[in-house]
Amino acid sequence: MNEILDPPVERDLPPVAARKMRAHLLHAVARRPARTPRLRVAVAAAVLLVVTSGVAASVWDRPDGRTVQVLAMGPGELSPTLRDAAEQCLRWSAREEKTGSAGDGRQVLLSLADLAVATERGNRVLVLFMNDVGYATCDMQSAGPNQEPSGGGSAESWPHGEWLPGPVQRLLLTSTEFDGGDVSVSGRVSGRVGRLVLDHGDGRTTVARLSGGAFGLMTTGARLKADDDPQLVSYDDQGVEIDRRPLFQAEDQLDHCYTTPSGTVIYGKPATNCLPAEAWKR
Repeated sequence: MNEILDPPVERDLPPVAARKMRAHLLHAVARRPARTPRLRVAVAAAVLLVVTSGVAASVWDRPDGRTVQVLAMGPGELSPTLRDAAEQCLRWSAREEKTGSAGDGRQVLLSLADLAVATERGNRVLVLFMNDVGYATCDMQSAGPNQEPSGGGSAESWPHGEWLPGPVQRLLLTSTEFDGGDVSVSGRVSGRVGRLVLDHGDGRTTVARLSGGAFGLMTTGARLKADDDPQLVSYDDQGVEIDRRPLFQAEDQLDHCYTTPSGTVIYGKPATNCLPAEAWKR
């Protein structure tokens, strides 16, 4: 008598094929993990990064069984999939430059050496390039067999490239839920920042990585909630807190305005509580 998971005799399968079928059946009847709810895309990838009016957040589907998470700071830390994504982003950016569809008409010529932060969560990849002229960012879904990667991106010249609205500027924020969940965050920091932390608002924290004037962080199992008011907290090299701002606050909603040394307001609305803008170097 055949075991229930053995192929029937009349199938006359070769031994190798029979073993594969048995393995497939065993996998199919094994206990499956709870299904993760399907999440909606909140914002189109083409507007992931908006320097002057705030930073948009996108929400992606979390693929079942895909738990790979990578945070790379610079081209020297790229995994093969992240490198492919970065090169694809550069091709998209170069195509935009040729068609004249990037930003204000100023050319933003980028190379792999300008990669600042790359994140990978499941089959979703996000990359951020920055140099003295501008930036490019892409949000894409990695390609399957015989498929091209899908996604989009944008490239812009800096409106105030040499200055930041204080010690930190959040440029890219994505979340696995509409109002929280797990997040991936990247952006720029001034030379004053020795440590940057995401305060979840519930007693937990996630430390960001800093490299070459850029920062990146990725939470795992954080279950962030906007109602808990998670905040990005900056510290100097001596561990003194120098800045604190809500994670989900857009740049056009900053608590303060920021001025250059000459007194020109370049971030926020003119007011009496302006703070100094801080220099940025890549």
